[in-house]
Amino acid sequence: MVNMSLLPSRFLSAGERLLHGRGVAAAVGAGRAEDWVRLDEDVFLGTLRRVAGWNISCRLQVGFHWFDGREIADWDTAPYWGVDGPSWAGVPTGSELALCLCHADPRIRAAALAAGGPAAPLPLLLLRCADNDERVRGQARALFAEALAAAGDGRVRSLVVLALRVGVRRHGNWARDAVLARAGGVRAADVRELLACGGRRGADARVAGVRAGVAAGLLDADALYRIALTADQGNRDRFEAVRAAVAAGRDTAARKRFLDFLAECGTPEVRTRALRYAFAARLPTAGDLAALAAGHRDRKLRRLAVTMVLDLPDADAVLDRLLAASDSVVRGTAVQRLAACGAAERLVPYLTDRSPWVRGLADRGLRAAGGDPHTRYRAWCADPEAVTPAAVSGLAEYRNPRDEPLLQALTRHADGAVRGRALGGLRRLGVLDDATPARYAADPDPHVVAVGRRGLRDAAPPAPGRPARDRGDAAVSDSPQLP
Repeated sequence: MVNMSLLPSRFLSAGERLLHGRGVAAAVGAGRAEDWVRLDEDVFLGTLRRVAGWNISCRLQVGFHWFDGREIADWDTAPYWGVDGPSWAGVPTGSELALCLCHADPRIRAAALAAGGPAAPLPLLLLRCADNDERVRGQARALFAEALAAAGDGRVRSLVVLALRVGVRRHGNWARDAVLARAGGVRAADVRELLACGGRRGADARVAGVRAGVAAGLLDADALYRIALTADQGNRDRFEAVRAAVAAGRDTAARKRFLDFLAECGTPEVRTRALRYAFAARLPTAGDLAALAAGHRDRKLRRLAVTMVLDLPDADAVLDRLLAASDSVVRGTAVQRLAACGAAERLVPYLTDRSPWVRGLADRGLRAAGGDPHTRYRAWCADPEAVTPAAVSGLAEYRNPRDEPLLQALTRHADGAVRGRALGGLRRLGVLDDATPARYAADPDPHVVAVGRRGLRDAAPPAPGRPARDRGDAAVSDSPQLP
């Protein structure tokens, strides 16, 4: 009894079937555009080992058994270029000719074109028209033009999808234009076939489908955005669809549709690339970019939007929205814009921003304009009614010993957050003693208790054999390491 699940043909690629002597029709199966492309890729990769001088071995599992890769397909038996030219004797068979037309060695491909002439398989001639080797490419185009002129309309129509697929390659435009001129254009079924190609290997086909659909007017902006939202096999076709959709229109409706797409899209890479395409096309306004920077859920998109909006001539009109954003990077970027514009007084409120980075930017901007942020911090912290936790943090960041009495007084403030920041400032100054934890152990704010304990840890001498640590930076003790 034969186990049908282990028949070799179920586990052989198209190129391996050719290598075993199967005919071209049997190797490519249904003969769709992707079947021919994969045959070409399989043979190229299989013969590349000999051309590049690689010695590769692998093991493959077929059913429950493991085999050496050369037992399945020994590519060393494929035709090759020897001292006297191609290794075949006489006229190559159909399978040998197909193998050689897809071979990794351009000399073999050129010899196969000379041997096969216009009678070679037309899809393989079409593929060679986009060959990277100039000699092979020119030879194939001459033969393909001759074969195409003699082919019937039905045969030419069957080449359209493959021609569109080849058209995305570097040298593929000639073959695509030659086939489309004879076939009379692209049909919706051709685009659907390309867009239906799945997997990573089908990415070029899907990109070709998008380009062909746009060029033929078969895909509008809504269809392109739908492709960008629903494609699930990588991002190349999504990028292509978004790029085409953004280029389709620049009116108010197109701008709204793009913003809706950003809200719907669940892939960060696609959202970011889409915004770059749209900005290059001048589609979103300064208000749109400010809204994205202030409120979009994607942090990377927010930060990209704020850099873009500040490049626009009307950016100052939306600066207040950026300064009120929840993202500290967006606020900080807007504060930098204020400092660059010389608006020193507008920087004052951001000395007490909740972000240390934003506070630092405001501080440097004020000092560059001749202001004295330290004096402002002391004035705020001297008023128990006006002081805020951020103001205490700003004062503590100066690490000025003259501020110790003011910080000591704030450790008795009614607000636990103020007490904690003041205690942290004293810790920075290194003035906390061993009695600190006991003094603040009963504080109702757990942050105050934790800061006091960290101050004691900083002040304590390191145990023998253990590294000393100061604010998280390790310094190795001079004492010997104990086992």
